[in-house]
Order: sequence, then C-alpha cells, then structure tokens
Amino acid sequence: MRSLIALALVPLLATGACHASWEKDGGKDGHDVKPSGVTAKRSYDATGFTKVELRGPDDIDVTSGAQFAVSAEGDSAVLDELVVQVVDGTLRVTRKDRRGFSWSSDGDHGVKVHVTLPKLTGASLTGTGDMKIDKAEGDFRGAVTGTGDLSVGALAATDADLSITGTGNITVAGTANRLNASIKGTGDIDATGFTAGSASISILGPGSLKGKVTGGASISIAGPGDVELTGGAKCSISATGPGEAHCS
Repeated sequence: MRSLIALALVPLLATGACHASWEKDGGKDGHDVKPSGVTAKRSYDATGFTKVELRGPDDIDVTSGAQFAVSAEGDSAVLDELVVQVVDGTLRVTRKDRRGFSWSSDGDHGVKVHVTLPKLTGASLTGTGDMKIDKAEGDFRGAVTGTGDLSVGALAATDADLSITGTGNITVAGTANRLNASIKGTGDIDATGFTAGSASISILGPGSLKGKVTGGASISIAGPGDVELTGGAKCSISATGPGEAHCS
C-alpha cells in the first residue's frame, strides 16, 4: 500500500526579508501569494527515507548524518506553500497544488531546505530548483527533469544511474563500478572528477558528458551531442548526426 506521512511543521525563528510570489497570468487574477517580508525557519518530522525528490523552485542541501533531520528557511509566506512528505521511502519536497500557477521570483529563488539522513540511494529534481549532496554510497540514481542542477560531492557507488531530461545539469565526483548515463536535451553531465570501471552512455540531442572510464564504454549519440572520456576507456560508438565521442 502506498504510504503517505504528512509532516508537522514547527515554526522556530522569524527575522529578515525575502522576495518571491506565486502568480497566475502575471498576477492578473489577484490570487498572488505575497511575501511577508519575514524570514522564518521550520522543522519537519521526517524519518525513514533513503531518497530525496524535489519538485519546484526551491533548493535542497543534503548531508550524511547519523540521525534524520529536515528543516527549511525563507520567507514565512513562501514556507506556508511548502509541502514536505515521506512517500514510500522518498522525502518529497514540493508546493501546494495551485493549478495554473507558476513560480515568479523577484530576485529570490525560493526557500532553502536542509536534509540530513543516514543513507541516500537516490535523488530527483523536477523544475528549477537545485540540489547539492555531500556524499552517497552503494547503488545510486540521480535524475534531473527541467532546468535544475544536481551535484554530488563524493559518490562511492556500485551502480550509478544518472539521467537528464531538459536543460538541467549533473556534476558528480567519486567512483562507481558501472555508470549508466542518459541525456535527452541540452543538459550536461560533468563527471571529470568521477571514475567508472565501465559505462553505458546515451545522448539524444545537444547534451554532453565528460568523465573517466577505465574499462569498456558503450556510447550512443543521436544529434549534436558530445562525449569525452579519459582514463583509458575502450569505446564502442554509435553516432547519428554531427555528434562526436572521444576516448583516451
């Protein structure tokens, strides 16, 4: 059964100022959620998750730690729109359902969410928000849909699965026995600080990937995409269009 845990919010602090608003049709319908001008911090009773999912314009910092902890800081009115839930082992951070509404920022990207958990196995972004992860171990899946950026500071993986759909980017450092990477769109994967034993790479469109592979690498490119591998990669290349793959 699909489990859903709605999390209680605990207001902690109020100071400062922030600028952001939900708007529909440029605010013409008069239903804008205006910033309060008061910065607040709230904590969320969230435990028992191994994945983090971001939907929307907010930013998330994920750190490894012995205990679960989730908090957010930003304009209090914007925090009122934030929804934090644990769904089937995934911490989901999103906004209240306002059909037809879009995010409009007055120089502010949203709120900042801080997440601490013992073990992270997956991270996904949909929208414009960014996620920074300090480290992850074991099998790991990172997915970006939209314009957001995902970065992993230190990944020690058996199998690493990285995918981009849209214009977002992934930056990763560390190692993996096997890398599976897919790009559909203009996004880029920067894995210059990452070494994989073997890799399967697919690019559809003008996206690009740079990384290190010490063994075999299967590369498929359709369109103007580019792949550049170092580390002694032994590449099998299938390319349709002006895209290129360079292995050394």
